[in-house]
Order: sequence, then C-alpha cells, then structure tokens
Amino acid sequence: MTLVFTRHPDADRYELRPRGSAPVHVLRGVPDGHALRHGHKPRFTLAAGSAYAAPLAVVVRKDGGRLAVLTPDHEELAELRLPPRKRRWRPTYEIHLPDSTVLHGREGTTPSLLLCLVLLPLVLLYMAALALSDSPAGATTAPLRTVWKRPGKPFSRAALTESARGRFRAHSAELDHRVAYAQAVAKYWER
Repeated sequence: MTLVFTRHPDADRYELRPRGSAPVHVLRGVPDGHALRHGHKPRFTLAAGSAYAAPLAVVVRKDGGRLAVLTPDHEELAELRLPPRKRRWRPTYEIHLPDSTVLHGREGTTPSLLLCLVLLPLVLLYMAALALSDSPAGATTAPLRTVWKRPGKPFSRAALTESARGRFRAHSAELDHRVAYAQAVAKYWER
C-alpha cells in the first residue's frame, strides 16, 4: 500500500495531510509528562490531534546530533541523519532502520536534473522579467525530486519519494508511515 501526503507549513501550525485521512499535526517539543532518555533533546511530536492527545511518534535529538524517531513507548523506529547545514550541491539524507537497513535520499534525480536543464532558459527569462519589474522575487529553487532508496540498488523501488511540488509518497512495505512523516518534517524543520 502506498501512503501519499503533503506538507502544509502555515504560520499558526504545521501539519501533514495524508490523502483520505485526518491530518497529522506537528507540534514543537514533547507532551507534558512524557519522559525522555538521558541525552535526548525533544524536537517535535507527530500527533493525530492538535493538542498532543494521540502522539504517533516523538522525534528527539540524540548525542551526536542525529534525530531518533520514537514511538510513544520509547521504541526506536528509525534514526534520521540530515546533511550538514552548509549545503553541498546534492545533499544526502539518510534513514537508518532498526534492522540495519539504510535508505539514502539525494536531491536531484536524473530526470529532474534533465527537466531543470530544459527549463533553465525559461527560468532565466522569468528572473529577468522579475528584475525589470517592481515585484518581489521570493525564493526560487530548482524543481528537484528526492528519492530514498537502498544504496547499491539504483533501479529498486523507492521507499520514500518527494516530488518537486512537495508531495511525499511512501510505500508501507518498505517504510513505516511514522518514519516517513518524521523525515518529511525533519528535512524542512528549523535545525
């Protein structure tokens, strides 16, 4: 089964909206009375309700700067490793699952890079038009996808895919939906 969801970072709240399901709310910190292990610093909680009523997973920063995705019972679902703040050309995101499986995600698949090269002249014309007008440009980024796969298997099925429009697609046979939600938030969350 495939889970499809989108990110919606509003000014008041941050939520993930799975297709055909209730939204998953992203809340800073952890619920009151939720004790953490020594060395874990709370980052955010994924909850079915907007008031920590039904937490799905808690994401904490472990010693060494890595993020751990924990169940409400403190069982570790996965470890997320984000690229350094100083962005390289194609940053690598990693998901380490408890069964020693590692999923690598790199921005910029070959089709999305080719599409970017084809659209580059149009983007340059658009930017030139913005420069000549009085309207603010905003942040422009390349339309790239990110795909999380097992290393060494470039033609295997992706466990998690992010489209250029911000839609995530997770295959439940490959990846727990709570880990997919946590990776989608951690990629864009303030570090």
